[in-house]
Amino acid sequence: MKILSSILCHLTPPTPLSMRHGEGGVRFRWNHFWFRQTPPHLLAIFRIIFGAFLLFYFGIQLPYVAMLYSREGLLMPLYPPDQLLTVVFTPPSAAFGYFVFITFLTLLLCFTVGLLTRVAAALIVLLYAYYWVISLFQFGTSFDRLFLFSMLVLTFSGCGKTLSVDMRLRRGSWLAWEPISILPQRILAVQITMTYFGVGWQKLILPAWQWGEVLSWGFVGRWATPPAWWIARLNIPVVYYDALNWIIKAFEVTIPFGLWHRRTRWWFFAGGALFHIGIAILLAIWWFVALIPAYILFFEPEEISKFFTNKPKSAIIV
Repeated sequence: MKILSSILCHLTPPTPLSMRHGEGGVRFRWNHFWFRQTPPHLLAIFRIIFGAFLLFYFGIQLPYVAMLYSREGLLMPLYPPDQLLTVVFTPPSAAFGYFVFITFLTLLLCFTVGLLTRVAAALIVLLYAYYWVISLFQFGTSFDRLFLFSMLVLTFSGCGKTLSVDMRLRRGSWLAWEPISILPQRILAVQITMTYFGVGWQKLILPAWQWGEVLSWGFVGRWATPPAWWIARLNIPVVYYDALNWIIKAFEVTIPFGLWHRRTRWWFFAGGALFHIGIAILLAIWWFVALIPAYILFFEPEEISKFFTNKPKSAIIV
């Protein structure tokens, strides 16, 4: 019990409230970490950045909707023809496919600016799942599953309780805010933790990742970019690839812990940004860049809200 209390102490800084209730209590620290009421600014910032990213991700697909999400494309059915779900999820005509997709983009815009935030998020989850069933499942990408899960969690969060059109209409100020539960933020942070943890330990075990050749192959593979081809043509000795391979594995194994700890958070924040930007430049796998702004989820909400609450009281309504 003392070990658990010590861990929670490092993850969450003591507050006057915790001091009044006995900050050493494991039960209180557990509830304080998972279930306390907090300012909504951190999740609101994440909502804006995440929503803008999804707008870009799906927006660039607009010219290809007919091929990706209609019967004009080469879409394999997820369910056998004798099932009712096959009728429900039959790819639509191109015209109707465009109508649904534009509706989807409009909902993403509403979510980003915080207009009917919870309703928009719920409908986005339904349409995202619909697109997964009729098309995206064929690719089986982990980032689509991560994005869909994140949107599902945000549906039940209070991410629209500040910096949103909703609060502007309800309270008369973009900066007005209402307290929310920290639980959705913690769930998203744990999901990111397990994503890194799983990938890192997988690379420690997989035979192909025991040597640096896997990196050199990647620089000439299907995802390689011109900068990667340039590096490959340098004919760098494989020993350097071996060293880089172990640095990558060490980073991916330790980042789940480093992001949680206050003293190392910024170092791993910078390391994660360099890691994902480097992958995007060299391997054209840019979708995981969305994890960089998600690192804000490892901060305490009070650390972020202080930049917004030092305003005249007339501008802040709780």
